[in-house]
Parts: sequence; structure tokens; C-alpha cells
Amino acid sequence: MKTVSRYPLSVSLLHWLLAIALIANFAIGWVLEDQEQLLALHRSLGVLVLGLAAIRLLNRIRLNRRLPASVNSAGTPAYKVEKATHFLLYALMLAIPLLGWLKTNAAGRPVDVFGLFSLPILMPRSHEFAYWLGQLHALTAYTLALLVGLHVLGALAHWVFKSENLIPRILPLPERAQRVRLVSQPIKSKTATR
Repeated sequence: MKTVSRYPLSVSLLHWLLAIALIANFAIGWVLEDQEQLLALHRSLGVLVLGLAAIRLLNRIRLNRRLPASVNSAGTPAYKVEKATHFLLYALMLAIPLLGWLKTNAAGRPVDVFGLFSLPILMPRSHEFAYWLGQLHALTAYTLALLVGLHVLGALAHWVFKSENLIPRILPLPERAQRVRLVSQPIKSKTATR
């Protein structure tokens, strides 16, 4: 199995923190049904996702030259799908919380963040806009879930079909990644080394 270079620790940590926040918020959003405590938690996690996504994007730009190269050859369909998926993932991770913020404001409410502070009001109350922003918020959230699934399937496809285990390069624990690499490399016999 081939080994691949690793992402910087800050990129790995932000990747997994954002993944956990997104999965948690999607699960909460799925079962909301206007339960006020869940709505408050959903909004707060949405602000957390927005902040983490913005930090992650800035960090990725800052470390651009230190990021591992794509395992897909430039110009191939797989490379184009990979780049388009990553672009859309970032765009949606920023757009979905912003749409939720606007929808909440249009419904006549401020966005309260874990009971600590409220975000500024970005738009006046409008039931019609609140409805359409809510629809767009949901549609883009489902699109993000689909893209996350495609992202995971892409990593699994590399592992199964190309013998490229990409998971260790995004893990934030260097010693774990090295153990995975050692297990995946062929073992040389002692007689071959003499």
C-alpha cells in the first residue's frame, strides 16, 4: 500500500472539529420540529460551524504550500471532481450557517450563541423571506450531506481500488498515522536483508 504525505496538524484538527460539529448539527436539524431548546442548540452549533469553516479556510490558504499534493493526476476527471467537491464543501459550510442566520432574523429572532451573546440582526422581519430562506437552508444542508458522503466515498474508493489509504494523512495523531503506515507496508524477510 502506498504512503502519502500528511496534512499539517492545524489542518487535521480543524477538519475533524468541523466534521463533528457538522454531523452533530445535521442530526439535530433532522429532528428539530420547532423544539425551542434544540433550535437554540442548532443555531449555536451553526455559528460554531461558520466560525470553524472560516478559520479552516484561512488556515488552508495560509498553509497552501505545505499541503500534500492531490493523489489524483492533474487534469483527470477524478482530479476535477475532487477540486469541485472541496470548493463546494467550503462554500456550503459557509453559506448554510449564513442562510440559517438570515432565516432566523427574518423570522423576527436574533441568533443567540450558547446563551453567551447574540449575533447582529442582518435583515428585517419578513415571514415570506423566512420561509424561502428556510427552504434554501434545508436544500443546501442536504446538498452538503451528499457532498460529505461523496468525500468519504472518494477516500474509500482510493483505499479499495488503488491501495491508497488516505485516512492517515488527515489524522491529527502522528504516532497513529505511523502505525497505520507501518502495517500497510510490506514486511521484508530477514533472509532478504542479509
